[in-house]
Amino acid sequence: MATDHRSNSEGDDAGGDAEGRYDRVLSVVEHNSGDPQLPGCLPRAVYKVLVGDPIGTGDYKRDDVDDSIRAAVNAGDLIVWRDRNSHTRLTRTLDDDLRELIGYENEQEHSTTELIEQAARHIDDKEATDE
Repeated sequence: MATDHRSNSEGDDAGGDAEGRYDRVLSVVEHNSGDPQLPGCLPRAVYKVLVGDPIGTGDYKRDDVDDSIRAAVNAGDLIVWRDRNSHTRLTRTLDDDLRELIGYENEQEHSTTELIEQAARHIDDKEATDE
């Protein structure tokens, strides 16, 4: 995980620091992805857990969670994609999660080549840095 790219917004919320919020975002995405669910988490699941949407009873502000999601995407810890119903989804860039996403896409009648290539690039990048 690229922990040195975490968001450090000045208006950080009282519920914790940016690094802790970043880790919580990754954790929620991981726990809300994959079998039996699609290989990607809906952002609303992240908001529901961390912000307490729709009534705001969670530990964080929505803007701060958005900052952490953007930071994770920029750091290469998450990818953003759209499912068949045009819903935005978040997937961790861990090998198993990416391979599950590639498998899911390959099973579709009209798979999205760009998404498969994006996931494969992340796997290649991770393998190259592990050597």
